[in-house]
Amino acid sequence: MTVPTLHLDGHVATIELQRPDKRNRIEPDDLVELLALFDRIVEADDVRVVVLAARGPSFCSGFHLGALTEGTRSPVSFGEMCDRLARLPMPTIAQIEGNIHGGGTDLALSCDFRIAAEHIHLLMPAARFGLQYYGSGLQRFVAAIGPSATKKLFLTALPADSATLLRVGYLDEVVSDDYVRTRVAELADAICLLGPEAVTRTKAAIDGFASGAMDVAAVDESARASMRSAEHREGLRALAEKRPPVFSPSTLR
Repeated sequence: MTVPTLHLDGHVATIELQRPDKRNRIEPDDLVELLALFDRIVEADDVRVVVLAARGPSFCSGFHLGALTEGTRSPVSFGEMCDRLARLPMPTIAQIEGNIHGGGTDLALSCDFRIAAEHIHLLMPAARFGLQYYGSGLQRFVAAIGPSATKKLFLTALPADSATLLRVGYLDEVVSDDYVRTRVAELADAICLLGPEAVTRTKAAIDGFASGAMDVAAVDESARASMRSAEHREGLRALAEKRPPVFSPSTLR
């Protein structure tokens, strides 16, 4: 099996890239498969967190440029796939246990959180191949780490280590190599304890503010709707009964 796989475990969906011998590069068929996996996750009502992981020493090296020279086409572009990942309604976590190259950098950046092993580095070689990076990817970089740090990565094609990536804000956490999966699981568990509708609303509001597509009035209306929700009623009951809230269909009637 070489196409990305999906594993569902309770409220956590894990997508794993499966080409370690090719530095987990993304082939045209993978783009279609990843979109299908995203659709399955959205349709699975009980998924509250998505983890993006990869087998082998590389997290991802981006799209297979050789496929373009061979004339292989896909109905969706790499950038469009990353855009779709960024729009998933539930929080997403990139579990980065290996180096990140090329388009793989945007794949990780399309997730809400990036947890990385301390040994990894990032390399953006697009200009070495005479390529300008696509618009939505550059926009994500500038929004996340600012124009100066983006220029350093894209206009020098020099590697950046995990400490640098943490400092500029590309990574959220850097942990020891043997602790990455445990830390990702801890974050996923923490998210799963929260009200899933409230989390979805809040993520949409934050992303909307970041992109300039959301106004305060719309977020306030969503907040008022959350105050009328079954989730909020369960949260209040749990507070009164001095117990953790249980956000499941049986408690939200």
